[in-house]
Amino acid sequence: MTGDVRQLIREAGCETAGRIRAAARLLSLAENEPERIPELFAGMAEWPEPRMVVGLTGQPGSGKSVLTDRLIGGFRTRHPDRRVGVIAVDASSPYTGGALLGDRVRMMRHATDPMVFIRSAASRGHVGGLMLGVRGMVRIMGLAGCDVVLVETVGVGQSEVEVAEVADLVLVILAPGQGDGIQLLKCGLLEAGDVFVVNKADREGADRLAAQLLATLHLAGDGRRHGLPTEVLTVSALKGRGVAELIDLLETRCEQEHNRWRERRSLAVEADVRLAVLEEARRQVLCALGHDDAASEQVRRVLRGETTVAGLVGGLLDTVAREHGAGSAKS
Repeated sequence: MTGDVRQLIREAGCETAGRIRAAARLLSLAENEPERIPELFAGMAEWPEPRMVVGLTGQPGSGKSVLTDRLIGGFRTRHPDRRVGVIAVDASSPYTGGALLGDRVRMMRHATDPMVFIRSAASRGHVGGLMLGVRGMVRIMGLAGCDVVLVETVGVGQSEVEVAEVADLVLVILAPGQGDGIQLLKCGLLEAGDVFVVNKADREGADRLAAQLLATLHLAGDGRRHGLPTEVLTVSALKGRGVAELIDLLETRCEQEHNRWRERRSLAVEADVRLAVLEEARRQVLCALGHDDAASEQVRRVLRGETTVAGLVGGLLDTVAREHGAGSAKS
């Protein structure tokens, strides 16, 4: 670990004027250089973790950002001396690879609160990207003193299911009038969710959707992702109705499951290291493959029968090994 990273970890872990600035630099490191996440974990091993990590996922337009805003306010009211962290995982820009902030303006009213730490992150559009980068970001927010961290996903694709690997508790947000919500659950969300939240409860069809969810969960064996029954709640995030009851449920689950969550987080670090190794291997192989023209020529060699896929990969790995050896010798 470099001295600069050690210094940033020390600054982010202490209640000083530069704490959040140091944490923000570590968050950028975790997001942009995921291969260094194991290094960050090693440096933060003795520092506190968040008490609770809550994932929010579900249909676009279901009101996830409004509910996130309400949860921030609710936790801040209950625990005014504790910091709340928010990681808003957005779809990546096709041009820059960065996060498209999207419909998050509402929660920005908390941006001036020094006890709220909000960060957007790009999903990068590849499987494993969410779990690898965001778990490191969650850990950094714990280092910066965040008691609760909310992870809100963009709500489309693999990130919906991957959030279950990052969060202690997963809220699946649905709303009436947005098509067949039960069909959506067949994409893996039924198994991923701990609490199903029917938002916009003041709309027609909300009670019917909640009843359908309960029936579906009963047929599926009550969910029980972590040994506890899956809950179904109806809320109106816009009006604040039902949000206090949702926070009550989250706090109760935290008391019941905190020790188990700690064990799961420890086990997950091994998976993170494996992902970091694979991500770095992928990056180095792509570098060895070269620019687009060179890569196309390599592909054409396979198509002409001059080499095989296995032979091409073996050659690329040899190139990586030689370059890595040369780099080590120079250093």
